[in-house]
Amino acid sequence: MLTRAPDPKQVSATGKTAAGMGWLCCLTVVLLLAGCSTYRPTRPGEKVYRDVLFAAPGGHKLRMDLYVPQTDKPAPVVMWMFGGCWRFGSKGYHVIMRDLTSAGIAVASIQYRMSNCAVYPAQLEDCRAAAQWLRDNGARYGIEAKRMGASGESSGGQLAALLAATEGKSRIQAVCALYPVTDLIELGSLYEKRSVGLNLIEKLLGGSIEKKTELAADASPVFHIRPSLPPFLIIHGERDRIIPVEHSEWFFQALEEARVEAQLIVVPDKGHWFRLNNEQFAEVSRFFQVHLAR
Repeated sequence: MLTRAPDPKQVSATGKTAAGMGWLCCLTVVLLLAGCSTYRPTRPGEKVYRDVLFAAPGGHKLRMDLYVPQTDKPAPVVMWMFGGCWRFGSKGYHVIMRDLTSAGIAVASIQYRMSNCAVYPAQLEDCRAAAQWLRDNGARYGIEAKRMGASGESSGGQLAALLAATEGKSRIQAVCALYPVTDLIELGSLYEKRSVGLNLIEKLLGGSIEKKTELAADASPVFHIRPSLPPFLIIHGERDRIIPVEHSEWFFQALEEARVEAQLIVVPDKGHWFRLNNEQFAEVSRFFQVHLAR
């Protein structure tokens, strides 16, 4: 199901000045958050476990924060992957899914290696390690990881989609992707025309897309679509200049063609990196409650 405003304006692939300013705004927001982010306090009816070590690839310690509702039975869990161009960010801020605890769903906000530390597929490997750690250890924290969803924004949305593609529907039951990267090859072509942003993709891949085409395709969720994928809820701003909304539209269309349950919500007058309003978050909450039910 596609939900969007009538007669939406198309996002132009040209306009270097506007695109460049969009990238600068995106990076500025991320850096500001990284410099002054603070944890929100624990809420009534919720228990928080911070900095839980789940892996240490090459000695690089990776941790997660667990937000667990205090219920009389183990809670399903949604893994949250932050965005930040694969280069910036941390598990401790902009945890959009945090409020799922009020619906009886735990949230695991995970750290993964940045592109200045390791190239792809290290980021996906870290997500898979976190998912396996939750399956092995979640019960000790009141989590039933057999009922697991994945979510992320921007580059984190890419990782959430890839995690579902590699783990399968039996292990990841639902995905909510917010303005996700879905096709690195197409996005790289767009950034090359704009002369901005391409270096972030090349840093992730460890080389140019021309030299790393196979790896770029492997890192693109659109090339992993098959009928066995779990249900998807995709949310994207209509005026996004960082990752144009067409990327989610193409991804959604491919999911539908593969007969994968999917919904796309296009939010009018929103660009990249925005908070969900109450109505939008309620839709996300309903989505996970339905698909992570016993």
